[in-house]
Amino acid sequence: MTTIELLQKTKAAWPALSAAPAEEKNRLLFSMAESLLQNVETILLENAMDVEQARGQISDVMLDRLALSAER
Repeated sequence: MTTIELLQKTKAAWPALSAAPAEEKNRLLFSMAESLLQNVETILLENAMDVEQARGQISDVMLDRLALSAER
């Protein structure tokens, strides 16, 4: 799924999500957080590849903003 497709799906889901009760919103947020935690290694690996591809194309400041680490 491309970023544009993801954003389109998010925009389409917004009306239902904004009207959802707090308990449902919290459940969704906890589910997203759990998914991120389960995929930390993959996310960091993909990010490292993104940083390497961007090296020489963007400033060091922007590279620093792009770079993720376990601490970040």
